[in-house]
Amino acid sequence: MELFEIIPTNFFNLLSGKNQNLYVNALFEVFKAYEQGSILGMDKQVAQQVVIDYLEMHPHSEVDDIDVEATNRDKANQILRRFEECEWVDIDVNNDYVEVLNFRDYAITIIEALRSVTQDNLYGYDDENHEFRGYIFTAYSLLMNEHVEYAMVIDQVYKNTIAFVREIRKLDSRLKFYIRSIIENSEIRDLIHLLVNYKVELVDQAYYRLKTSDNVHKYKLEIIKRLELYQQNPVIMETIAREYLLKANNNYELAKVKANKKLDDMIDIYNSLDWIISEIDNKNKIYVNTTIAKIKFLLNDDENIIGKLNRILKFVANKVKSKKTEQALKQIQPLFLFQQNNQIANSSIYTPRGAYIRSKEQFLAANEDTPSNRLQEEFYKEFESNYSTDVIKKYLMEYFKTRSSIKASEILRSDMSDEAIMRLLYILIYAGDELDYSIIPLRTDIEHHKFRLADFEIIRGYDL
Repeated sequence: MELFEIIPTNFFNLLSGKNQNLYVNALFEVFKAYEQGSILGMDKQVAQQVVIDYLEMHPHSEVDDIDVEATNRDKANQILRRFEECEWVDIDVNNDYVEVLNFRDYAITIIEALRSVTQDNLYGYDDENHEFRGYIFTAYSLLMNEHVEYAMVIDQVYKNTIAFVREIRKLDSRLKFYIRSIIENSEIRDLIHLLVNYKVELVDQAYYRLKTSDNVHKYKLEIIKRLELYQQNPVIMETIAREYLLKANNNYELAKVKANKKLDDMIDIYNSLDWIISEIDNKNKIYVNTTIAKIKFLLNDDENIIGKLNRILKFVANKVKSKKTEQALKQIQPLFLFQQNNQIANSSIYTPRGAYIRSKEQFLAANEDTPSNRLQEEFYKEFESNYSTDVIKKYLMEYFKTRSSIKASEILRSDMSDEAIMRLLYILIYAGDELDYSIIPLRTDIEHHKFRLADFEIIRGYDL
């Protein structure tokens, strides 16, 4: 059956309007209450109250075709009406003349899919069901146990292997998103904000687990050995092929091909794990190194001609937004005025050449500031101001002597230098995998003299 023979043509209109976030969030809230209610549907008034509660928690929400001054009850009724118009729900009247709301079957499937996206740990939701090790360990346990249900075991191992590959692909996709974001963002604030999100959402929740606690290498070799053992055993392969006869339209040879292909696919996946993880490592390094390089460039660029022109343009843009265009133009006008000289005099462009007297006694004065000494001093200065793990650990330990956490805003309170910003970047990068402390994003901002920066908290670990 074709997809749009099942789903109405106006179904996705709910997700494409200007109020799409409001509608989707209200939809999730109503569906959550629907799942906890009666099997035969929920009272429409209960759904209405759920939406009203959501609107009270989000007072600035606006609804199409409803006056801004309308009550939350009116807005809730409009939202439920919109659900019904787009055919996500049915509202019927039962024998007791009570309006009952039910979600349509296809709507339930799509809502569950949408919720699974928003609740995925790769997008900031920590769900233990999304561990790489869980899939691999399940496959390993199934293969290691003694059994005779070979076809069923192969099917379950295959499902867990594909689920593991799917998680890897999602991780790879998010890494690519963050790498693209470096090009798309040219503000230090945005780049650091993305780096904080990257560290909390992606590295701590997925990448770090893949490299440490969810390390798949300890199961990989045994899984490959057992799969190859099945493939080399004609009795086992015959057993699996017989179970696959129904899938192969009772064609025994085709059933054997299907069984062999499934085993080959899994063996290839597990053999390629080293390369896959190496690629993910490479993308992680690209993102971190490129982000640091761009932030360094933007910090230094602020003092050159391009940086100063950018500051002038930002100043004018802010004035225009606040409807002070004329005032802005008057303020910047002197910057673009050149002094005019109607007559050029000899004294203005010509300096007579002075007489040169050769000194008979030209001795080199003793100077302690030799190139060698300067290079040595610059080397030690660079060495002392670098951002190695030892330097960052020593720096944080000064704060952790008396407390278990410190905010980035507290670190920058006394030092707003570019070096302090770079130090914060490396604190972000070393969190978790290099040094034992964690990062928690905060909803407050740090006012820097060059930009505004999202604040975050640094939590000390047990081993630091």
